[in-house]
Amino acid sequence: MKQRESNNGIRSRDNDGLHKRRGIWYYTLDVAGKRRFFSTKTRNYTEARKVRAAAIKAQQENRLPSDLAKWPFEKLLSQVRTDRTPYLAENSIRIEKERSKPLLEAFSGKRVCAIDNRAIQDYQKARASQVSARTVNLECKLLRTVMKAAKVWTHIAEEYKPLPEDKRGPGRALELEEERLLLETAREKPEWDAAFLAALASSNTTMRGHELKRLRLQDVDLVDRHVIIRKSKTKGGERTIPLNAASMWSFARLLERAHALGSSEPEHFLFPGFLYRKTKGTQARGTGYDPARPQKTWRTAWRSGHGNN
Repeated sequence: MKQRESNNGIRSRDNDGLHKRRGIWYYTLDVAGKRRFFSTKTRNYTEARKVRAAAIKAQQENRLPSDLAKWPFEKLLSQVRTDRTPYLAENSIRIEKERSKPLLEAFSGKRVCAIDNRAIQDYQKARASQVSARTVNLECKLLRTVMKAAKVWTHIAEEYKPLPEDKRGPGRALELEEERLLLETAREKPEWDAAFLAALASSNTTMRGHELKRLRLQDVDLVDRHVIIRKSKTKGGERTIPLNAASMWSFARLLERAHALGSSEPEHFLFPGFLYRKTKGTQARGTGYDPARPQKTWRTAWRSGHGNN
């Protein structure tokens, strides 16, 4: 190897596109017509050559880290979430916001390019003591999306390992006696009407909770005895469901309830949202229902009432 050193020994250069500065090997690449310097982060010449060769290959395959890699994590996360918003359902946006909180606590202030596998492993270990492996993996999935936006994920993808998840699958379906007990319990108090009718509709149509909450008046057709799921996570989830006698009765009661709470237009929601849960805007809390917004949950009323029994 031919190598030339300066008089002070601080910098040396060879014929392989590498130069040394304060003991660390650097290389240059032309990016968007400009010459840019990159550190190999090693003092070992052989390793430095490998790093430079990998960088050249990544540039040829358009995998070289972009300028976004130097952004603080919290800035790029905000940008990624903003860019994704038009393509996500309302509930997915809410969930992604929740998953962002622990990531921000762990990585705020760090450049995206500084997040390596060790940092991710430390995050997994810390979070696994607080939440399930499934939750940790979903949070890391959002982290991966941010790192992909900066084109730095491929450099650590081979070493990344998600946490092992519980493979036991979903819980069993309710048996007839359990279903009867659930429905009888739900009918014990008037304020549990929404939970009771939703449970009855769900058990007779196989609809998921979020699908029920997103139903609009125009989606329920008692004449032709069906409901239409117009939006779902997958194309297979978009379907028309026939109604049997029990579900016909429950949806008829739900329509009566919706009309009483202010839903009157076809695009209004079958489960209008509680305004007391709305904390922003001009509308005061505790003033009824908003038919233009879906109900978020009936869990709070169910738990509070059931806990008093």
